[in-house]
Amino acid sequence: MNKLKQQTLALASLLQTVTLVDQLASTGTCDDKSNKASLKSILTNSTNVGEIFGSINELSIGLGAIKTAFGKKTTSMQNIIFYAISLINLEKKLRKNPNLLKKISAEIDVIKKQKFFTIEHSNSLARLAELYKSTLGKINPKIIINGKQIYLSNQRTADHIRALLLAGIRAASLWKSQGGKTWQLLLKKKKILKLVDSMDF
Repeated sequence: MNKLKQQTLALASLLQTVTLVDQLASTGTCDDKSNKASLKSILTNSTNVGEIFGSINELSIGLGAIKTAFGKKTTSMQNIIFYAISLINLEKKLRKNPNLLKKISAEIDVIKKQKFFTIEHSNSLARLAELYKSTLGKINPKIIINGKQIYLSNQRTADHIRALLLAGIRAASLWKSQGGKTWQLLLKKKKILKLVDSMDF
């Protein structure tokens, strides 16, 4: 898999997590298949996109979001782009804090070992949410999620959103590890769109 494709799929994984966050915040639910794929990515240490996601279909929402992000800007897409940029900046701050990184890795290793619950189970989401809150949630500026209060004030939905933000940090880290840089999104826009259009998802 060439570099641009790896970068594009890693970018899709980032946009997918924040699209799911936006879905949860505005409707209380999100796409099930994409949700499982994004949450599962938290549990892997690989930097190979093909190993983390079984197939391109697991990133269909993220790839669709790339096409929309580079096209017409809906209000929803403006939120999604804002969350994605916020996560890229947050991941940059995290990399400068080895103690925090160590704490997150150690807790994820513990979650990996527990076999009682699937990653999308409410117990797993609560644990991932607590990890996010006690680490990344303390770094300023905090990511403010826009949505309907009825969903944002629901504990399970709030946990789910924080767990997906953790998956978003994983995706931002993956994108950076593939050489992803924000300025490339402008310069390589046409190439990225052409590549996404050529994918069967």
